[in-house]
Amino acid sequence: MAGRIPDEFIDEVLQRTDIVAVIGERVPLRPAGSNYKARCPFHDERTPSFNVNPERQTYHCFGCGAHGTAIRFLMEHDRMEFREAIEELAGRVGLEIPDGGGARRAADEYAPLYRALAHAHQFFRDALRNHPARQSAVEYLRRRGISGEVAARFGLGFAPPGWDNLLRQLDDPRPAIRAGLIIEREQKTYDRFRDRITFPIHDRRGRVVAFGARVVCDGEPKYLNSPETPVFHKGREVYGLYQALQAERRPGRLIVVEGYMDVIALTQQGIPGAVATLGTATTAEQATLLLRSADELVLCFDGDDAGRSAALRAVENLLPVLQGDREVRVLLLPEGSDPDDLVRSEGREAFEARLDAATPVIEFFLAHLGEECDLTTVDGRARLLERASNPLRRLPRGIVRETLIGQLAELTRTEPERIDRILEGRGEATRNQGAAQPRSAPRSPETSLQRTPVRHAIALLLQQPQLAAYAGDPDRFADRDIPGLDLLQQLLELARTEPNITTARVLERFRDTPHETPLHRLAAWQRTAMAEGDHQQELQDALMRIEEQIIHNEQKRLVRELEQEERDEQTMDLEQERLRQATRLQLLMDRLKRGRISADEQQEMEELRAAFRL
Repeated sequence: MAGRIPDEFIDEVLQRTDIVAVIGERVPLRPAGSNYKARCPFHDERTPSFNVNPERQTYHCFGCGAHGTAIRFLMEHDRMEFREAIEELAGRVGLEIPDGGGARRAADEYAPLYRALAHAHQFFRDALRNHPARQSAVEYLRRRGISGEVAARFGLGFAPPGWDNLLRQLDDPRPAIRAGLIIEREQKTYDRFRDRITFPIHDRRGRVVAFGARVVCDGEPKYLNSPETPVFHKGREVYGLYQALQAERRPGRLIVVEGYMDVIALTQQGIPGAVATLGTATTAEQATLLLRSADELVLCFDGDDAGRSAALRAVENLLPVLQGDREVRVLLLPEGSDPDDLVRSEGREAFEARLDAATPVIEFFLAHLGEECDLTTVDGRARLLERASNPLRRLPRGIVRETLIGQLAELTRTEPERIDRILEGRGEATRNQGAAQPRSAPRSPETSLQRTPVRHAIALLLQQPQLAAYAGDPDRFADRDIPGLDLLQQLLELARTEPNITTARVLERFRDTPHETPLHRLAAWQRTAMAEGDHQQELQDALMRIEEQIIHNEQKRLVRELEQEERDEQTMDLEQERLRQATRLQLLMDRLKRGRISADEQQEMEELRAAFRL
């Protein structure tokens, strides 16, 4: 596990990052005053409502409420993990992430495994060129039409026959055992891969993390893969993705096929972007990785039962992470054909025509669910609804889910709102509980948050952290029984400690805390409400309303105390006096707002404020 990235480093990365450049590489931006606008990449829309603010280094969509920093954009749009997003931005500005002790220990621990894998990779490649027994492997690749250039691009190699060819090359076999290259069993140690063509599997950083291997002649199993190891998890890696991204930083299309040789054969025929999962159904992690790597995916599987099942499992794992700005289609090849055979028999152009005509993923998914469902009957439509319910419940709210519900509604002659209620488990009781929300975008934060003085003040501070200099002592909000006031206090303290902090840096400081989501929502919510004018006065007005709420709560508390029986006379006198002071302070605050307070009353109000720690 990598160590925690220091806040100071994240601040420096954000300080040096130009969010307009980062987003502009992925979304076509156009100037709009001091900001930039575009059609939102997170939901379907015709009128641009996506805004990028270079001053605050944040983005916000007025349609769906998407909002954040350059880090959040990469995480949401490119589907990067947090650390990956930091690495991407840091690399752009010439910074290197400082590892903590935990990260160094992990790197030190796994470095021998990576060295063993790199050593094996070189050994296998050399063997394909020089080993006396290589000829069968070379002839196999020639029969498959694989050129030396393509073989070199994918790093193909040869594990010679024999039990200890690789083992004899190692001074210490222990790292190779941990890396899955050497098997240790019943006090015997021997090579895992023998008399096979090897296919190195690279991670996103280009390091060899595992191997696949195919028998040259007859033998079982036909394909053999590295086991799970500390540096290789087959459900996370995608074969050929590293090469595809090396050839084109942002491929227009990735083609997901079933095997190593399919990837290599398509590449050999001049069809770029072929990748393969590693002997498993496409996992959610692989789906996320693929979707953030290209704008279009084509799932290309054999047309037999096994291929159809693999395609369906891939679709079911893709749909929950699919966003409306990605296109996914499914191509089932003629039964008995695989991509390698087909592209060699019919040629590149014909195969690409098949890719272009592939079935949209939602259409494929619904067609599969509708098999053996007679949609001309009530029973058949009910069966389709039942089949669709569980897969649809896995989908987050958004354009993909709404589109599927809309299509399902047409097929089953059912209102979309009713299907939505079924999926939510609310049944028929809520049939008439209000109109459905528009399906073009999630509900905007501006309409879903109740406006309160605390939220108003927080949103203002997120817009302009420098306003904290005019907000008074944050400690006066400590230990007050008002929701959100602890967050406001933290924001004030942060902004006063770091007077030059930006909106983006404030948001990142609260990542992975309970306040992260509320802050992002409030930052988005306030933007439409902010009017040009005196924001300093606007903040002070919001803080005054909070103080009035504090005094009002104190009055209610004192009244409850006075209503209790068996109170001694001295305590009651003190509480009555404090209640009188609270009532007087409330009156003076009201006079201040109306502009009718005298100098003497102003002095009295300040004394009472101090008495109530305001």
